[in-house]
Amino acid sequence: MADLASLSEKNLVETLEQASNPQHIGSQVQKAAEQQLKDWCVHSGFHYLLQSIYLDLSNSLQIRWLAVIQFKNGVEKFWRATRINAINKDEKASIRERLFNSITEQNNQLCIQNAQATAKISRLDFPADWPNLFEQLEQLLNNEVILSDTVKVYNILTHINQIIKVLGAARIGRCKPAMQSKVPLIFPLIVRIYIKSFEEWTTSPHAHAKDFTKFQVSYLALKVLRRITTEGYERPYADETVCEFMNVAVTHFQLLISNQQKFKEFDIYEKFIRCYGKLYYNLIIGAPANFILLPCSTQILITYTKLLFEKAADVYSENSDLNGDFWEQTAIRGFLILKRVINFLNKKGAITLKARSDKAAIDASIARINSEFLNEQLIKNLVDTLMKWYLKLRPSELENWFMDPEEWINEQMSTSYEYQIRPCAENFFQDLINTFPTFLVPYLLNKIENEAAHLSNSLEDFLMKDAIYSSFELSAAAVSDMVDFDTLLVQVFLPEATAQDKPKDQMKIVQRRVCLIINEWSSIKCSEESKQLCYQFFSDLLLKEEDKVVLLTCVKSLRTMIDDWNFNKGTFEPFLNKIVNILPKKLLPSVCLTETRMYILNTLSDIIIQTKPLIDKDVLLEILQLVPNLWEISTTNPTEAILSNALLRLLRNLVTSLGPQSYLTWSISLAVVADACNPSSSNYQLLNEDGYELWGSLLQNYSSSESKFDQEFYKLIPFLEFGIETHTEILPTLLEIIKSYSLILNTAEFFSFEVFSQIFSQVSKYLLKLRDDSFHLILEIWEILILSNESDYEEPLLQYFHNNGVLHCLFDSIFKEESLSSYQCGEILQNVSRISYVNPQALMDSLAVYYQSLPNDITNRSLPLNERRVVHQNMSFDQIAQRFLSIWLVSYKDVYDPKFRKVHALGISSLLRTGLVSILSEFPLIASLWIEILEEINETNNGDCEKYHLNDVVTPQTISYHPLNSEQLREYELSKNNDPVHNISLREFIAQTMRFLEQHLGSKYNDLLNNVDPKIMENLQLFLTITPQN
Repeated sequence: MADLASLSEKNLVETLEQASNPQHIGSQVQKAAEQQLKDWCVHSGFHYLLQSIYLDLSNSLQIRWLAVIQFKNGVEKFWRATRINAINKDEKASIRERLFNSITEQNNQLCIQNAQATAKISRLDFPADWPNLFEQLEQLLNNEVILSDTVKVYNILTHINQIIKVLGAARIGRCKPAMQSKVPLIFPLIVRIYIKSFEEWTTSPHAHAKDFTKFQVSYLALKVLRRITTEGYERPYADETVCEFMNVAVTHFQLLISNQQKFKEFDIYEKFIRCYGKLYYNLIIGAPANFILLPCSTQILITYTKLLFEKAADVYSENSDLNGDFWEQTAIRGFLILKRVINFLNKKGAITLKARSDKAAIDASIARINSEFLNEQLIKNLVDTLMKWYLKLRPSELENWFMDPEEWINEQMSTSYEYQIRPCAENFFQDLINTFPTFLVPYLLNKIENEAAHLSNSLEDFLMKDAIYSSFELSAAAVSDMVDFDTLLVQVFLPEATAQDKPKDQMKIVQRRVCLIINEWSSIKCSEESKQLCYQFFSDLLLKEEDKVVLLTCVKSLRTMIDDWNFNKGTFEPFLNKIVNILPKKLLPSVCLTETRMYILNTLSDIIIQTKPLIDKDVLLEILQLVPNLWEISTTNPTEAILSNALLRLLRNLVTSLGPQSYLTWSISLAVVADACNPSSSNYQLLNEDGYELWGSLLQNYSSSESKFDQEFYKLIPFLEFGIETHTEILPTLLEIIKSYSLILNTAEFFSFEVFSQIFSQVSKYLLKLRDDSFHLILEIWEILILSNESDYEEPLLQYFHNNGVLHCLFDSIFKEESLSSYQCGEILQNVSRISYVNPQALMDSLAVYYQSLPNDITNRSLPLNERRVVHQNMSFDQIAQRFLSIWLVSYKDVYDPKFRKVHALGISSLLRTGLVSILSEFPLIASLWIEILEEINETNNGDCEKYHLNDVVTPQTISYHPLNSEQLREYELSKNNDPVHNISLREFIAQTMRFLEQHLGSKYNDLLNNVDPKIMENLQLFLTITPQN
């Protein structure tokens, strides 16, 4: 192997040969060669030598192939000047000079690799370092010697295609505007190549499918012109050459379409048709005005409309498996073009003007197209054609329905209108009816009323009736104000779907269609009485029908009604248990595709959660028994893995619906949670998010009155730490789980889990960087722990908070130099208030510990702004305490909820018991705070007040009509029983505080009172003597 210092063309050829030789695959020789290439790639001249090697036709193909791949990859990695080991300017210049030397290349794949590298270089260097790029291309295209060689012409076009593709995709920088200023140099030359080569193969009597290169040159020229027209001109309609080309292109398009039988033997024929369609469509989606303003735009629209009329029968009878889908794809492109144009002409989209003078031109073009093309009769003819051919079920679709109904219905539910003709036609029909309702709605209703009623029972007429009903389904939004759907449902659609005198195959079609009509109309205009009839129809259909297409369409419509915003579970209740029994027992076992199973499971989940708590417990438990087997299938078979998420959602909804009795699911659900949430599980990455939600739901619905807390819940706790460390996007879900544990476990149990300590320590470091929902949740958890604290458990609680950095985090947040908003600071101080009320001296002791950890003034000032504090070690503790209280009093002013004002008042007042001079000096402000809050409230003897419940989610009134889950009840009980806001009279608390101060201050007590405004003391005395209400 050549050493590193001997980089030369000869040695590089040798190394490339060793790296690419099939005889050396996997050997040490190959590995050493690959390493040598990696070492050389950062050295000057390496990429120039690679270019020399792949341009040298004397080298073997495998060496040249590896050389061009290495060259292209090197351009990606090292061409940009800012990259480490970037290619130097001189080497770049030498490489650029030879980029088009490969136009004689006979190997198409080698040429494409070089073209892609050239395009990447043009994106980085044009126009600054390669200003003459297009002049070089112009020179090549003007060279008659080159033009006489089809290989060279094809290779030049390959390079231009890649260059325009890359430059046209640029959205920032100068390259795209510079390209648009230069493309007129090459556009007419490429048009000349295109016209010449097109005429050669379309007019020559000797043209044969084997003349591959000639066809390819013509097609590639058209492809390049398509890119330049859509990306290379800001206003293509303003360039005469472009307009001339578009006229020629339309003529050629018409020629190929009208002579399909003659040209279809050429494999490239279909590519031409698709390329013309893409040219017109890309113009429209890029800027509709660019298309409208073309002189030939009307001609293009007429050509496609004529094609849609004349080839409708061919499209209808086409079968992609037998004879391809050429006419189908061409018709789809036609519909998409007409759709965009019609929406634009009727101002459905915004008009972007490139210049003020365009406004008049656009208006004139719109008027011209409306008068010459888009008239009322044409619209009606389009509607007739759509109904007759495009909205009808095709023979190939009926065959697929019969052969594989499950696969076919899945395709119908997931298909896009841009790829299949009937969904595309349905979408286009909706655009027509919504755009031209004035004359189309009466026309459509007349057809439905008169034509549908007079059709025979033949299969052809039956399919026509289905198409007419389809038009009624699709026009729901447009005709709803003119139609009494409730009457039609009873008199027409349900009788049609339940008739006994029709052949079975026809009944399947009409039943499917009636389900689809209900699916569309139920959310637009359908009374509760009609919905009840629909549910009855669905339940009968699900029970008696066996055809999977009908059954799954029925499920789709049912799910739409269940998920509707105004779903009334009372209307659905009579059919609920019947339908919920049929779905898992009959329908689910009968299907085999993963997508179908998942759809049924998700529908079942929706029904369970939307109808809670109406489903019988035994039925829910029967559904639960489906899970273990399906879970085993989904977690052991990779092709069924997506089912796992649907099963987790189903379990979660079962748990929610069972509520306090959700313990009945534990034998199954806890094992599932362990599998989904264990970081070492193979299913973790796919299932953890849904697993965490199920875990949270199990905790929220646990009721201590129904069952003892399962030990398996304790075993799950360690999984939380990894989740919180790695899944910040679902941190709220994880914190909700911790909140649930804080409400279920007693304080001693909660503190015994090291995982919670680790989590609190981690979260404390990033408290102020948390998203709002996570920020509120962690403060809620800490507040719950304080409220849950037993009377003799104060010191362990504060020690726990101290050890985990919670207190340090709270103090740090309060003393930030880059101060928080008063609202956010008030939320943090609310927890401090709780601690202060429990044990004010312990709070001050914690503040003293925090004080000892502070940096000195100089160190503090040298810290980044977001780490600086308004306090430092050089201050006295009294100053720290005074600053702490002053920040608290300022934040208190922005607390408006009476309940939380009392929380803060209790906390601030409790600090007086510490006897600190810095706290007592603020007594006048604290006394005025007492007066302010006492004026607002009127407490009972127990200290509660109606105003404390103004923003409560849970009240005795809401419980009666919105049943709470077990966790909400736990939280409600905790607040009612343990929160001093509801259990401590503020008057009595103030009086006790005053007696405490009098007892402990002695003679200084009067001095304290003398510092207060006499009017405040007089009012305070008055409030304290008022007898509270019972």
